[in-house]
Amino acid sequence: MTAPAHAPHGCGTLADHLRDCLGRTSVRLGCEDGVCGSCTVLLDGRTARSCTVLAAQAEGLPVRTAQDTGDALMRHLREVLWSEHAFQCGFCASGFLLEIHALLTENPDPTEDEVRHHLAGNLCRCTGYESIVRAALLASRTRPPRDNPAGPSPVTAPDPTAPDSDPPSPRGALAAVTDPSVGTRALRAEDRTVLDGRACYIADLVVPGALHARFVRSDRPHARITGIDASAALAAPGVVAVFTATDMRAGLNPIGIACPLEGYTAPAFTPLAGDRARFEGDPVALVVATGQAAAEDAAALVAVGYEDLPPVLDARAGTDSTRPPLFPELPSNVLYTERRVHGDVSGAFARAARVVRHRLRQDRVQNAPLEPRGGLARWDAGTGHLTYDVASQSPTSHRQYLADVLGLDIDAVRVRVPANMGGSFGIKGGVFREDIAVCWASRHLGRPVRWIEDRREHLIAAGQARGEEIDVEAALGAAGELLALRADLVVDQGAYPVPPIASAVFVALVGCLVPNAYRVPAYEFTGRLALTNRTPYVAYRGPWEMATFAAERTMDLLARELGEEPSGYRLRHLAPVDGPDPRTATGARLTDVPALGSTLRRAREEAAVQEFRARQARDRADGRLTGLGIATLLEPAPGPWSLHEAMGAHMGPEPVRVLFTPEGRLQIRTGQIPHGQGHVTTLAQIAASTLDLPLHAVDVVHGDTDVVPYSLAGTGASRAAALAGGGVLRASRTLRATLLADTARRTGRSVAALDIAAGDVVDTRDGHVLGTVTAMAAACVTAAQGRSPLDVSEVFDSEETGWAEATHCCWVEIDPDLGTVALDRYLIVADSGRIINPAVADGQLRGGAVQGIGTVLQERSGYAPDGTHLSRDLTEYLLPTTRTAPAIDVVHLESRRAGDVPYRGLGEGGAVLAPAAVVGAVEDALAHLGVRLTERHLPPWRILGLLAAHQIPTPVPEYR
Repeated sequence: MTAPAHAPHGCGTLADHLRDCLGRTSVRLGCEDGVCGSCTVLLDGRTARSCTVLAAQAEGLPVRTAQDTGDALMRHLREVLWSEHAFQCGFCASGFLLEIHALLTENPDPTEDEVRHHLAGNLCRCTGYESIVRAALLASRTRPPRDNPAGPSPVTAPDPTAPDSDPPSPRGALAAVTDPSVGTRALRAEDRTVLDGRACYIADLVVPGALHARFVRSDRPHARITGIDASAALAAPGVVAVFTATDMRAGLNPIGIACPLEGYTAPAFTPLAGDRARFEGDPVALVVATGQAAAEDAAALVAVGYEDLPPVLDARAGTDSTRPPLFPELPSNVLYTERRVHGDVSGAFARAARVVRHRLRQDRVQNAPLEPRGGLARWDAGTGHLTYDVASQSPTSHRQYLADVLGLDIDAVRVRVPANMGGSFGIKGGVFREDIAVCWASRHLGRPVRWIEDRREHLIAAGQARGEEIDVEAALGAAGELLALRADLVVDQGAYPVPPIASAVFVALVGCLVPNAYRVPAYEFTGRLALTNRTPYVAYRGPWEMATFAAERTMDLLARELGEEPSGYRLRHLAPVDGPDPRTATGARLTDVPALGSTLRRAREEAAVQEFRARQARDRADGRLTGLGIATLLEPAPGPWSLHEAMGAHMGPEPVRVLFTPEGRLQIRTGQIPHGQGHVTTLAQIAASTLDLPLHAVDVVHGDTDVVPYSLAGTGASRAAALAGGGVLRASRTLRATLLADTARRTGRSVAALDIAAGDVVDTRDGHVLGTVTAMAAACVTAAQGRSPLDVSEVFDSEETGWAEATHCCWVEIDPDLGTVALDRYLIVADSGRIINPAVADGQLRGGAVQGIGTVLQERSGYAPDGTHLSRDLTEYLLPTTRTAPAIDVVHLESRRAGDVPYRGLGEGGAVLAPAAVVGAVEDALAHLGVRLTERHLPPWRILGLLAAHQIPTPVPEYR
């Protein structure tokens, strides 16, 4: 393909030309600054970031995208990357494919360091990079001889069906696909379209006649809006309309948020800011035009008058009752206060031999999926129906809120999620004001309206996470035993709550989980949720993470106060689980935990703690700063009913529908929304294993509210494996029994003698094959009058599906001259019950851990003293790369669980536990200098400050 001299559109970049004019949608836009690498192409034989190349610059040069590159090396790469489970959401896949292709073309036999160096310019938010690096190395060793001048290195293909085997070689890929058994590394069905460039994300949806939306956003954190002049924008080419809050008053109900927690008070607000802007990035107007470039250009012409108001810059300021509320109708900026007391806290502190106090603080961070938010609204005036395609974790929540705010009957709203979604990590679980504004505009104009967010918008306006501060007091007995804990938490809500889940629920969840896995005889918690003039708070991969950080930091700090080895101090404080009704300090049942502390004990063995201490002493004598951090976690995965009762809130049961079609195919309909987690594969594995079918005979249907069962929560809170998986397991068992009973009735044989084996229904007495499962199911469905008996709905929410457990070990070395922290080794020991697919599980744990590591060593959403953003693009908000992400070892314990559903969630624990392990390791490396760490963010400048001070760090100004 050769780039033409003139691209027939206004944006002018090569990426836009390839996507909009030539249909090369494998060119993804994740940053538009040349940082993420998702838009990589081969331009004149070399890789280039097409988002930073003008179409005119490429005139006459050959351009190849992942869709156009089909040579032998590319075919080989696709096979290897698939066999290695290299990707998850796949948004980054095309860019990595072309970079690896370029690397192996230039250097057929690279080292791991060379691979990591070459790929460091491409970002992936899902995998932690290890699977990608491993695949690149395997591809170089197994490259076909005709395509590799040096010839391939001999590689022995391991058994891909063995649960604990190494990843399969490309030669084992087919075997891995055809064995669907739970516990095998069955290849992900989701990856086929990702690897050949056919994946469809929200920005790839094209509707004839669609208009393009662009929001005008406030450039200041808090200001009264004195006027909006849209005349210049309305006169600009291609502009159809400019809307303000005044325009949208008609036909819109206020946006509110319901919450089951007593005392929660939330403001009512509108899609566009009306009288005042409450954070930098607040949408104040909406421009709709015939093209994306026209909408962007016109948005810059909208003049907004502001009168600055004093901003509320942090959550503690938000709790100050002397400050005026950001919403005048509210009594204060505190939306919710949680108080709970368990046991005799006052008495415990009165008799304590010592009391240890500390304030722990976390900076705000970003979910930062590579695919930003977006939606496509289509109003049908003839039927009065709205269809909204959106990148969402919870389409049913979108449907409910769109109906409520737009004043529509819920049956008049259909929400669909594209086949692919480029990550989320919690942020796309929200129903945003932009969603409602775009749908209103479509109804008002009677035309489809499309909105795709850019990276700058995403970083300043979509949502931010963490940003909590907690004061912890620990009462200790004479032997150093923990008598009681007090915790006082403040959470920065930002300027607006984000439906559908009130952030108060996360405050309550933190309150329930601060004791973690430990025996805490008495416990008191206060939590406050306060409005500020910052970007709204959103859930991020384990929104209770501050509870774990507080518990694990406290254990480290108490151990150092007492002179004990931190992991040993943890062991002696583990909560007992051997009684008739073991519970946590806050009342959640622990009957689901067979041996609490098993991962901690195994991790201590793997880490050889005493040997490390001896080596650390030698390192210190040599002037080296090495440290070991060990942190453990009792993870709600998704947690028993008793935990949700203690919180006072529950996200509801998880429905599934499993059926055979008239053609005999098995179909799973789920409210879960895959966006990297492998749901299409893992849910299919459960059903296929139960019914003895190949994976390719199972279809997983998701993301369409007209088809799938209603699920309030959608994907989140570690619900997929335990709840959706449990529902699929039980429904599949019912289908199996029903199919055998129907076959027995139709053939006159005893049902007790029938079984399913290798996809056939057989009579076990004589081995006679009565027919394939597919054929027998098709016959049953076809003969049914009314609803087929092979159509089973299961609503699953069992008290048994409670907890997962994990321990992370992190080894670091600090460069005293540069202040950099090198992660020499990282280990995860996890117990999430029966593992459905080890490769998928490992990817989730590694990807989550790298995100958690990034929040300590790199990532931070900073604010200046005036409340404006400091991190507006990916050169300022630094994400982990192949050069900074460590290799991570994973050990699964897979303990047996009570009940008939053995699966537990594990998608959040990596991100939750890694910050505590890394901060603990850094503190361990500096502990002999008197350093005690109470802040999570540890960039080089802070490490150098600690080294210079040789003392406990004091909180630093957030602006630096």
